[in-house]
Amino acid sequence: MMLISSLLIRRALAIALCFAAIAVHAATPLSDLYSAVPRPPADVTEALTWVSDGEIVQAKFVAVAAALAAERAKIATLNGGTMPSIPISVATSIPDSVEVQAAARSFADYLAHAQGDAAPKAVLGKRKRWLQAAFGRSQLEISRSMAPCDTPCTDMAVIEANKRLVSRRDYELKTEIRAWNAMFDDWKTKQFGALIAADTYIEAAGGGAATIAQGRSIIASYQAAMLDEIELLLSITKLCVLRAEAIVNGLDGSEPDAISGATKKAAK
Repeated sequence: MMLISSLLIRRALAIALCFAAIAVHAATPLSDLYSAVPRPPADVTEALTWVSDGEIVQAKFVAVAAALAAERAKIATLNGGTMPSIPISVATSIPDSVEVQAAARSFADYLAHAQGDAAPKAVLGKRKRWLQAAFGRSQLEISRSMAPCDTPCTDMAVIEANKRLVSRRDYELKTEIRAWNAMFDDWKTKQFGALIAADTYIEAAGGGAATIAQGRSIIASYQAAMLDEIELLLSITKLCVLRAEAIVNGLDGSEPDAISGATKKAAK
């Protein structure tokens, strides 16, 4: 009986390892990296734990940012040492394999719907600016109304004087963080199909091992465009976190976007 049980256990483990190996082999790096982008923190307290000396140090965020940099380096190598620019359009009839031609058509279709005001960066940038403006004016007004105090404030008289304003600030910020999370979820769902399509066609084309330079360049540009998509999603989380920290630390209106220089840079 023990022998049978042992054999069953070993067989079960072998099957599990087999499926794990298949899953790893079938992994789609671009969509996996997209899925790994962390949502904005759930509340103010959590947001403040993500930042140290003005930089985001949260483990998942840092890991995705590092993976993005590594993927860009790989694409630069594929493209002859430099990162490819994202073209307005690409040729779809090239003297390469059927799979590379299919990838070129998929990329061309993506580009056709991602130009000018419809470009993902332009669309998301507009939504970010609207959300910043909607909450930023109120937060600046609250900050200016507070009695000044060093951080962390230990003056009990100032703390008491600011109590009502701090409560209002935290409520506004809690609402804003929820809005960033909603934006993140909506944008991730909206753009995820583009990542899946890219993975499918690029993998079928051999991951960029095209037979001619034109084919390799198209695949490299397609991959670069998808990395830009991943970076855009990550930027929502980044902006939410840096805004939360800036607002809690107090605003004086001197910042370029009435929030902070760091968040203005992150919004781009």
